[in-house]
Amino acid sequence: MKILDKYIIKNFLGTFFVTEAVILILAMVVDMSEKIEPFLRNNAPGNEIATYYGNFALYYGNMYMSLVVFLAATIFTSKFAARSEIIAILSAGVRYERLLRPYIYGAIFLTVVSLLVNNFIIPSSNVQRLAFEDKYVKNKDFSEEYINDIHKQVGEGQIIYIQEWIVGSGSGNKFSFETYDSTGLLVKKLNADYISYDKDSARFRLSTFFEREIHPDGTEKLTSGYTKDTVFAFTPEDFVMDSRIAEKKNTVELSRLIKLEEKRGSPNTRVLITERYKRVALPFSTIILTILAVTLCSRKKRGGTGINIAVGIVLMAAYLFMLRVFEATAAKGTDSIPLFWVWLPNIIFAFIAYYTYRNARK
Repeated sequence: MKILDKYIIKNFLGTFFVTEAVILILAMVVDMSEKIEPFLRNNAPGNEIATYYGNFALYYGNMYMSLVVFLAATIFTSKFAARSEIIAILSAGVRYERLLRPYIYGAIFLTVVSLLVNNFIIPSSNVQRLAFEDKYVKNKDFSEEYINDIHKQVGEGQIIYIQEWIVGSGSGNKFSFETYDSTGLLVKKLNADYISYDKDSARFRLSTFFEREIHPDGTEKLTSGYTKDTVFAFTPEDFVMDSRIAEKKNTVELSRLIKLEEKRGSPNTRVLITERYKRVALPFSTIILTILAVTLCSRKKRGGTGINIAVGIVLMAAYLFMLRVFEATAAKGTDSIPLFWVWLPNIIFAFIAYYTYRNARK
């Protein structure tokens, strides 16, 4: 590694870490000022608050890493250009691509770190962060949470319906379990006025049940009774899915969950797939935004660093807007290509970066 590489990488990464630290400290101060009242009201322990803000910094620091990298590259390169150092380097015969190379090295390093953190560390951190928020900030009482009209495929040819499920007690009303054969014909139906689940035995108890079994020859077997203890190939977690489940599972676990939900024909599959794609797309934006920042700011401009930072903030806002809009489209759209929507902001900004690169070389 040459002196030029060491100089640029050291200053580029140094500017990034300082900028990231300042932004996260400000974010934590603002967040704490908003949450101090529920912390005091719910007697949140100091060690749990400290752990929460460690997870908070990890989550938001990684989520907005590419944007902070863009801002850091903008600040450093603007100062670099304002001191006429870039002009001197290029005048000495160094090609523009050679000047850009150490920035890319630094961006690749941050991308690899972000990929590892995003796919394997953040999910376990999210479990603690979200549990703390539920307990001390939102003050959720899951024992009183009701879910109405659960209608879901829990296995191949197996569909359940529960009119009302009480999450805390693990019980529900008006339960129905239908089984269909490979041709789509109903072969078994089980109804119960009341259903409850015992975690220790992993068994369901049905009250006032009625079971109808249809044989291939057209005859039927009817069974009814007051109570019945039975085991199903599903648990309450399979039909009462946490809306934030994707955030709590690492990529290996998330891939398994996607396969399981696809077999069940779950409508949640698209949201899970979008989360998996996002974990790769967002870190790679670091490289694209670094190139964009350097090519925008490598020329000495009237207005200096200030005008470059202003342009950078506008571009960051545009990127964030597209990220949110296209992510929502990927998760809730009707087409079958969420991968395209997740990567679309990167594709658009890659073209912008290429355009600014072509101009910067001239």
